[in-house]
Amino acid sequence: MATMLGRTAMKQDPVAAAKEQAEDIPTDVVRGVDSEGSVSGRSRDEQELGLARTVTGPPYSIFTPRAKIFIVVAVSISSLISPFGGTTFLPALEPLARDLHVTPTLINLSLTTYMIAQGIAPALIAGMSDSNGRRLSYIICFVIFMVANIGLALQTSYAALLCLRMVQAFGCSAAIALSTAVVADISTSAERGRYMAYATAGLLLGPAFGPTIGGVFAEYLGWRWTFWFLVIFTGALLVVFIPFFPETCQNVVGNGSVPAQGINKSLVGTWQRKKYSQNLPVRDDQSTNSGAGLKPKLSFPNPLLMLRVLFDKESSIILLYNGFFFTGMMMVVGSVPTLFTEVYGLSTLDVGLCYIAQGAGSMASTLTMGQVVDWNFRRHARRLNMTISKGKQQDLANFPIERVRLQIVVPTHIVGTLGIILFGWTLHFETHLAGPEVALFLIGFGVSTAFSITNTLLIDLHRDKPATATAAVNFVRCLMSAAGAAAIIPMCNAMGRGWAFTFLALIYAVLLGAVFWIMAKGLSWRKQAAEQARRANERVHNAEDADEKSVDESKHPVEQRTAQVKSS
Repeated sequence: MATMLGRTAMKQDPVAAAKEQAEDIPTDVVRGVDSEGSVSGRSRDEQELGLARTVTGPPYSIFTPRAKIFIVVAVSISSLISPFGGTTFLPALEPLARDLHVTPTLINLSLTTYMIAQGIAPALIAGMSDSNGRRLSYIICFVIFMVANIGLALQTSYAALLCLRMVQAFGCSAAIALSTAVVADISTSAERGRYMAYATAGLLLGPAFGPTIGGVFAEYLGWRWTFWFLVIFTGALLVVFIPFFPETCQNVVGNGSVPAQGINKSLVGTWQRKKYSQNLPVRDDQSTNSGAGLKPKLSFPNPLLMLRVLFDKESSIILLYNGFFFTGMMMVVGSVPTLFTEVYGLSTLDVGLCYIAQGAGSMASTLTMGQVVDWNFRRHARRLNMTISKGKQQDLANFPIERVRLQIVVPTHIVGTLGIILFGWTLHFETHLAGPEVALFLIGFGVSTAFSITNTLLIDLHRDKPATATAAVNFVRCLMSAAGAAAIIPMCNAMGRGWAFTFLALIYAVLLGAVFWIMAKGLSWRKQAAEQARRANERVHNAEDADEKSVDESKHPVEQRTAQVKSS
């Protein structure tokens, strides 16, 4: 009976029905089973050959290519607030320590607390965005971030600095998780590599250009203006997001055709839905828009959902790889002010300008490697006779998505590792400044590519909860980066610059083995997880049927006794 009531409610609530479909379809697609334990719509021969069926029906997303570009550019720029919040602060460490009358070591402690808070906060915001929408989560983050920066620009005590830095981290940390979740909302697996590269560009370019901007303000206007700049930047984001940025969460608006309500309404979303409706037959248009006037139910975020991603075998390995690789880049970024000042005697502004090389490497990765990732997807699809329909999500049940994604990671992993070694030894031998600058370019290119692709793979594996999956990425990388940033200078003092970064490169070499392991075992792990999920669902359904039967028996005891007497 509970099941029948639930089904009746779904028929009355198209938004809830869309949410149910959004949760069910990705699980079957990624894990590779339908309700009977086989890939629906495919013959046994096709399953053995690993062929994927052509997906029919409504488009995965109604947003046009131009609208998608606007959305991706907007989320990429918005994700700058996360690295900007941490790195514009770096050139101002010494003047800030002087003004607050504390040691540079205590000021560095604020970096650690910032990273810890940045790792924990997305578990709340990301979970909320998966159920209540991306727009509301973005607006909340921007407002918190702006208020925290106003406080930081005005504060005059070390205690206020530590507290407000944690609030600042809470406000900006979820921007990364939200940006990748939005990409998962609007793009299919065949086109996701390109869009994901653009969306994560902000996270990867921020550590390069943030110190440059911070250095200019610290040199000419004072350290307080680094925070006033962030206030102005966030205000500009709010001016764009509130009227224009559309709601994309498929649990709220489906593929974009379900009308958004309340805070989720936007000009772009309304325009895209009307444009889509005009191209539909009347029958389809009515069914698509029958949810008008229904507001999505708000639910409190559950941070424990992130644990499901953390404890999944395949996902946990990807998270550790992603976290270690990103930590290496942050260790380099964190060491630049100290090491470049020691070796080359650079000013605050000059140190900030040195980060441009890393930013150029990240930009080169963004402009090229996303296209390569999508090309590799199409190449494997052709080999498996898999039809790619524009705008339709592909069935990845028997598709080797791990191999497709990670084949591109291997060469860029090697590039990033060589960059780490080159960085350490050029500083050790105190070569010309061009030496470590070339190394920074290689690190920016290699690490940016690996980070973006592994993020894309995690979204492929968790398309029903993309923000929660990215929150897990953020949690792991931030906690690991906090430890790495605090350890790199003591490592250089104890081991020497060259050997400290060589040790880091050796860790990178070991991590390459994890890449090949996932490529070899990922598909079989997914099938095992699918079988376990199927059995768990069967147990739940059997329990529900038993409950319904017992309820029916308790409601009609007299009729049942009469039937038993007659039969006897």
